[in-house]
Amino acid sequence: MIAILVANVRAALDDRTPKAVADAAHSLGRLAALAFTGDDYAAAAYHGLVWDLHSSPDPRTYAMRRFVVEAGYAVEEAHVPPVAIEPLLAPADLLARLQAEQNQRTGLRHPMSAHLFHGDPSLADLKIYLRHHWHRSRLFYRELTELALSCPLGHASVLHRNLYDETGGEDASAAHPVLLQRLLQHFDLPHGFDDRPELPEAQAYLNNRIRCARHSNLAWGLAVLFSLEAGTPATHGNIHALLQRFDVPEHAREFHRIHMSADVEHARETAELIGSVVQSPADQAILFASLRYHRALGQRYFDAIWREMQATHDHRDR
Repeated sequence: MIAILVANVRAALDDRTPKAVADAAHSLGRLAALAFTGDDYAAAAYHGLVWDLHSSPDPRTYAMRRFVVEAGYAVEEAHVPPVAIEPLLAPADLLARLQAEQNQRTGLRHPMSAHLFHGDPSLADLKIYLRHHWHRSRLFYRELTELALSCPLGHASVLHRNLYDETGGEDASAAHPVLLQRLLQHFDLPHGFDDRPELPEAQAYLNNRIRCARHSNLAWGLAVLFSLEAGTPATHGNIHALLQRFDVPEHAREFHRIHMSADVEHARETAELIGSVVQSPADQAILFASLRYHRALGQRYFDAIWREMQATHDHRDR
């Protein structure tokens, strides 16, 4: 049945009639229901399919693909662990708690990060990490674009300033994904924009970022954006130091050198935006639920990358 549901969705990309699109949305909703009730095979199929619906560059099918994935979004959102509604915090207290939650759930606490940044990682470990770092970073500019579409003009301008930096400003060759490509090229790693992450944990993590960016309630997307921006300087500082240990030339370290400091301002602007957007206890609860769910998916993704690294260690030790 899972294969049939997937086939129904993929067929709609070619058919594009109202009936085919409606059937595709129904099929994706059924697949999501299986995926989020413990069927690992259905979950892998679902997350891979949603990734493909998100990543297609075809403008002719954008509206259709966005309509279809909404059926899956609704199911996933219903399975996000809720946060109890509490009295609304003052903006400064809200942001302090948000930062504390971010610090508690940062990926820098993961054993993989300890191994990479404070242990004795191999070149193979570094290459595995960078492959996944490409997946996590290269389409961030599209997430900013999706989030801005849901914002009123005054809020969208903040995101557009971030997007301007992300895409290189006046110089497309300085776009952040292009700078990161230099690093992958240095290690002769795949670096195409059509590069597909194969791990279901990667797809689930990245799909949720898009889901939150597209949500009509900005608290979903702003929580994820804050987490990404607030964690960037420390993470990229550690990566930059790691690359120096491996004698990576300066031009290939440019992406991480920039992100050691540039996103401090973006994190501040995002925090101010959250303070102006979150105006009710219900929105505050959504903000923290979104942050916790995003970080939980990130931890699962890191677990999967760590298993991949450990598998190479076991093979090397035989």
